[in-house]
Amino acid sequence: MAILLLLLALALNFAISWANAKYVGLYWSESKEVGGSFRAYIVVGYIMAIAGFTMVYGYILLLISPIFLQMAKVDENTILMFEQLASDLIYLFCVITMIPTGFYIWIRSLKHFFERRTLSSGLTAGWNSFAQIHNTISAARNAPSAIGRVSEALFGGKSKKKNDTMVVQLAIFVVILAIFGGYFTASAIMKKADREYDMFADLQERNPECF
Repeated sequence: MAILLLLLALALNFAISWANAKYVGLYWSESKEVGGSFRAYIVVGYIMAIAGFTMVYGYILLLISPIFLQMAKVDENTILMFEQLASDLIYLFCVITMIPTGFYIWIRSLKHFFERRTLSSGLTAGWNSFAQIHNTISAARNAPSAIGRVSEALFGGKSKKKNDTMVVQLAIFVVILAIFGGYFTASAIMKKADREYDMFADLQERNPECF
């Protein structure tokens, strides 16, 4: 049951990240010309998409890695150490990327709501407020202990064993693999959407008198 819930959460996160990357792509080239806060908003969305895909790929790798480690006859304690370190590294990467960018999106959505005062902008601001507060409180509770475990694993001193070094290397490899997967997936979706949509041409078609 727990695995099923995790897979559902990962599927939802993947869908949200896909939507973010596609939205970013629709305005990527145009945001370079417009610049300012609009460009910052698009770049922030791109970072969020990369982080979202990284989380999905990271936890998928954590689910399948023990199978290969068991086939390689790695002992259970080493596998548990690897899973703990890799999950901590993935979590900290997502915290470092999602919390600051989330604050930017949250503040922008509040500003948009106070300017428009529509139902859709209110729902968006409300959801962003809930998500950002929840993520920030969660990070405040869990990040310090994750940092402590990562520091102990990476800088534990001379008492570290050969297996510990293997665990660190494997965990870092998995995290790097997940980050590259997140980057290339978000970039591919963004570039496809960028090729298929021209914001300026669409605006000209809708409001020819303004051009």
